[in-house]
Amino acid sequence: MPSPRHDALNQLIRDHPGLPLRLLREVGGVDLPTDAPLTVGPGDLRDRISREMHADTVLFAGPRQDRWFSVIVEVETQMTRKKLDETVIAADILWLETRKPVHVVFITPDPAAARFTAPVEVRDGCLTVIMQPVIVGPDRIPVLTDPDRMAQDLLAAALSVMAHGHRPDVAEAFVKLLGNLPTDDATSLFGYTIDMAAPQTRRLLEETVTVYIPEHSPWAQNLYRKGQAAGEAIAVLNVLRRRGIEVPPERHRQISTCTDTHLLELWLDRAIDATHIDDLFRDIPRPQL
Repeated sequence: MPSPRHDALNQLIRDHPGLPLRLLREVGGVDLPTDAPLTVGPGDLRDRISREMHADTVLFAGPRQDRWFSVIVEVETQMTRKKLDETVIAADILWLETRKPVHVVFITPDPAAARFTAPVEVRDGCLTVIMQPVIVGPDRIPVLTDPDRMAQDLLAAALSVMAHGHRPDVAEAFVKLLGNLPTDDATSLFGYTIDMAAPQTRRLLEETVTVYIPEHSPWAQNLYRKGQAAGEAIAVLNVLRRRGIEVPPERHRQISTCTDTHLLELWLDRAIDATHIDDLFRDIPRPQL
C-alpha cells in the first residue's frame, strides 16, 4: 500500500507537471520543449496480452491526437533493481502505445540512489530494451538554508526539505519562509512537504514550527485543521488494512489527500463495517484525476 510520503510527492508532481521536465533538463541533461502543453494520464499501462504495469504518474506532452513525448515519473522511498526492471517494461508499453519518445525520471530520498544511474538493460531472446532513467536523489537536490533563496523557488524548497530536512538549518529556513507566505500558500506547501518528509524530518519541522510560528496565527490554525484531517485519513486506512480490505491506488490517494474532516469521519464509520472498498464511497463520486 502506498505511503502518505509517496502519495504527497506524486500529488506535488500532478499539481506541478512541469517539475519532472525541469528535473530531466537540470539533472539528466534532457532537452525537452518548454512550451509543450502537459496532461496527466492514467498510470495503468497494459500491453496487448493483458499484462498490466502501474506507473506512479504519467505525463503526456502535446495535443492528444499527436503526442510529442511522454514522461513516466516514479517515486521510490528506496531504489531497487526490481523496480527499475519493471519500469523498463512500463516505458516499452507506453512507447508501443504512442510511438513517441518516452522519458523516465525517478525522484527518491534514498541516499544510495546514485548507484542506479547506469543504463538498465533487459534482454529477452533476440530483443534487448535499454532504459536510461534520470535519478533525482538527495545528491542532486540542493541544500537550501536561506529563506529568501527558498522563496525564489518554492518547488526546489519542498524537494530540499524532503531530501535534507533532517538538518536543523534547512528546517529553520523552511519554517521562516512559511511565516512570510500567504496563509493558503504556506498551508499547502507545508502539507506537501511534511507528508513527503521522513519521520525524523517531520518531527523536526513540527518542533521548529512551534518556535517560529505564533500559535494563534491564521497559518497555525490552518495547519492544525490539516493535521486533524491527516490523522483521520491515517485512521481510515489503518482500519481498512486491519480488516484486509484492498485499497486501489486511486482510492488510497483520495483518502490520504482529503482535507474534509466530516467526509473522513463518514469513511471511518463505514470502514468499521465495510467488506469492500466501494462500501466507503456510496453516493460519493470518484475524484477527477
